[in-house]
Amino acid sequence: MDYQKQFKNALLSQPNCILGKNGITNEFINHVNKLLKRYKVIKIKALKSVATKSNIKTLAYKISQLSNSYLIDVRGKMFILSLYDFN
Repeated sequence: MDYQKQFKNALLSQPNCILGKNGITNEFINHVNKLLKRYKVIKIKALKSVATKSNIKTLAYKISQLSNSYLIDVRGKMFILSLYDFN
């Protein structure tokens, strides 16, 4: 399956992971890394208690840096990470 189809599937599916009130912890990053190895493209939802409209992009970028992945898309409080760059 090519990565464009994986992106589309991730976009239309339920989130693989939820960023909760504990925020970005080592356990969360380890979980994201495991999911990325398994699925290559994952969708993460941030709860209201952690993310606002102003800081969701910052949170998504920080998670992508810590997990050595690429931030593909941010929509509302959800964002998509990938092991590969689509650009």
